[in-house]
Parts: sequence; structure tokens; C-alpha cells
Amino acid sequence: MPSQREHLVSHQPWKALYALCAALLTSIRLPFYLMKYSVPSFRPHQKWTYQQALMNRLFRSFLYHAAIVEVRTPVAPSPNVANGRTVVMGPAPAETFVGIARDAVIEPSAVEGTCYPTHFDATGDDQESSIILHFHGGGYAMCKGSEEDSAFAANLLVKHVAAKALFPSYRLSSNHGGRFPAALQDAITSYQYLLELGIPPGKIIVSGDSAGGNLALALLRYMAENPQLLPPPSSVLLWSPTTDMLAAKEPLKIDQNRNSSTDFLAGHFCAWGARGLTTDAPSAATPYFAPKSHPFSSQGPIWIQLGGLEVLYDDAFEFAENMRGQGNSVVVYVEPYANHDIFYLGGNTGFAEEAVKAAKAASAFLKGRLHN
Repeated sequence: MPSQREHLVSHQPWKALYALCAALLTSIRLPFYLMKYSVPSFRPHQKWTYQQALMNRLFRSFLYHAAIVEVRTPVAPSPNVANGRTVVMGPAPAETFVGIARDAVIEPSAVEGTCYPTHFDATGDDQESSIILHFHGGGYAMCKGSEEDSAFAANLLVKHVAAKALFPSYRLSSNHGGRFPAALQDAITSYQYLLELGIPPGKIIVSGDSAGGNLALALLRYMAENPQLLPPPSSVLLWSPTTDMLAAKEPLKIDQNRNSSTDFLAGHFCAWGARGLTTDAPSAATPYFAPKSHPFSSQGPIWIQLGGLEVLYDDAFEFAENMRGQGNSVVVYVEPYANHDIFYLGGNTGFAEEAVKAAKAASAFLKGRLHN
């Protein structure tokens, strides 16, 4: 559980004071990092570039401190949708939410989404082209589907994988009212939105990175458990997916992982979102939090991208094996020297080339499915 100190610095004025001290500390340490990583043998992995080593260190520091002060990311739909990419969806009809998706306190809500490369509807080619419904990462605690946060990942998808993509800004567990099943409700609403546009489910590809991969799997499980409500998508793409949010509640399980030195994920950051997500959740939600140990039968194929040096590698690989044991078609693609979520953050962390390779591999997988 969070310590009394951590709870204190998540409120003003201590929050601002802590943030200032963290920034000063990082600025003091920065010259040391700059010199240290100029020597290849001092980098976390000797095949890494200078930029990759440095950004891995800086991202880890940022995520740790962001979790301590509990940075807030507002995701409520804007009252004025002024650009050609933003849409406000739903909520989906009440009868779409049953069982685990219903809650006495958390109710379905409208969801803001960002369309890439531009807004699309039920006319013209939009009914014929494949569309990716992508759930962004951020540990259920940070980030949005907007251009400010998701442009790199969105551009990878529309350039290399499919012509169009929709990124919902689902409710986050770090915000009030964002615990389970808020994000699942928003995922259901987003999928229903595409169906209501007249887009055939066979043209929809569900995708998610990091915690967004966990949400994509939750949506997939919900469809499998309630086939009368939502038809399944054609396939699922998972990029460095989180497959055990319950384990993520314990920081040491991340910080003592065998790949912790070659990844920027900080245990406190993972625990921050996981604890908020699982607060007051019923036991029936456990399979939704931890698909690694609760495999299920999916009607569509699953493609998974992993970094060989990320902390989630072992869990995700075990998840893939367990899903295959249920008769699912699962393909795993590994970038051997990559850290976590190069799909979403590779443009910042120095793994842009590897991210492009992964996107092209996903495209080849999907094309192979079409030709089979």
C-alpha cells in the first residue's frame, strides 16, 4: 500500500514541492548520465545506442516521480469538438452492459476518441477498409488517445498496418470514477460506435499497447462471455501487453524482474494504476485483470509484439502459451534488444526503427490472415 509520505506528496502544496525537488535532483544527475552512457560498456545493454540508454534512464525516473505525486490526466470529453479528428462516442445502449460491465457506482459514459488520419463515418470506403480500434498504454493511470500523446503510435498504424484508426481516451484509474469497470465500459462503447457506423466486425482490428493491451483483452473476454451482445473483431494486436494487473500492484515484482535494468518501467508506476483499477472490484473481475493465468477462447487470431529486454516479457510469453492451450491462434513477434512498448514510445526512447519493423510485421500477419 502507498506510504503516508506518498499520500502526502500527492496533494498540494507538497505535490509542487516534491516535483520541484525531483526536477532539481534529475538535473544534478543528468551530467553523470550523459558521461556514463557515452561509454558502451556502461549502458544497460551493449547493443543499445547512447540515446536508448539515456532515455531509458530518464523515462524510468519520470514514471517513478509521476506515480509518487499522482499526476492527473483529464479525459472527460470536451464540450466543444472543434477539429476533424475528434469524436464523442456513446455511451452504448444500456443493454450492451451486462454482468461484469455493470456497477452500482461506475456507470457508462460518453467517450472522446481521436480518429487517424482524419474523421471517418459510414459512407464511402470506411465500410470496406479495415479500421483499428486502439487502446493506448499508460498503466491505466496516464496518457490519452489524442495527438499530443498518441501521434507516434497512430502514425505507425495508419502508415504500415491499416488505413484508419480510432484511439479512445478511456477513463483512467488515477482519476475519480476511473476504477473497474470504467475503462471496460468505455471500450465497449468505442467498439459499439464503430458497429453503429456500419463498419462490419470483420473489418475491425482491436489493438492495445501495455495497459491498453490488457484493456483490449478485457474487451475480447467480454465478447467471448457475451456473444449475443457484440460480434468479435477480425483479429487482435497486442504491443507489450500487461497480462497481470494484480501482480503489478506489488512494486518489487517489477523492480526485481530479471529485465529491470534494461527497462524503464518502475514498480511504483505500475502499482499506482493497478491499485486504482482494482479498488473495490468483485472477485469475478480477476480474469479480466490477469488474463495470463485465466486464458479463454477467442474467436479471432492474436498477434503479440514484445521487447526481449522488457520486464513484461516473461508474463506475456506465458500468456501466449496459455492462450494457445485453449485452442487460440497466437503469434509472438520479438524485437530482441528492445525495452517496453516501443510501439507507443519508440519515437522518444530511440527505438523508432524497431517500432517500424514491428508495425510491418503486424501488417504482414494481417495480410497473411486475409490470404489464408
